[in-house]
Amino acid sequence: MRLRRLNNVLHRDLGYFFAGTTILYAISGLAVNHVDHWDPNFIVEREEVRVDVPKEIAEREAPISRAWVLEALEGLGQADRYRAHDQPTPVKLKVYLDGGSVFLDLRTGEGELEMVRRRPVFYALNRLHLSPESAWLAFSDVFAAGLIVITLTGMFVLPGRRGITGRGAILAALGAAVPIGFMLLL
Repeated sequence: MRLRRLNNVLHRDLGYFFAGTTILYAISGLAVNHVDHWDPNFIVEREEVRVDVPKEIAEREAPISRAWVLEALEGLGQADRYRAHDQPTPVKLKVYLDGGSVFLDLRTGEGELEMVRRRPVFYALNRLHLSPESAWLAFSDVFAAGLIVITLTGMFVLPGRRGITGRGAILAALGAAVPIGFMLLL
């Protein structure tokens, strides 16, 4: 009886201690699992833009000056974000901005403004989840060990046929069979 009480207290207290971390890891895991459907770390906003390209630039296919790029960005309201520019082909211009970029076709003046910013909560959560560093790495190892203890002690909370010697054994076996089945199939 004393062992069961210790088991239940350990299960309860570790469960409460790691509850917040478990929820945050679960949210991050859901976000990362669906990376093909959305970017969980960044918000990317794209906008079609158009700038006036002087005839001499559009026709001569010469390197573009910083002065002209800043003038074009001024019309887009982005001159203060300018970092650098590159001309990957004679008729294409890429302008690097703080937090984004502009791609322009120098023949037509048409292009795209792309702005990128971090998702406020998800970026930080995913960074902890996927790239643990130093102290957080140690804590996440303790967390993983804590989850093992919570699971094992949870299996012995209820006695008898409602616990691990009854339907608990069936449910535990089914729960283990799911990832094992996926491991064998994949």
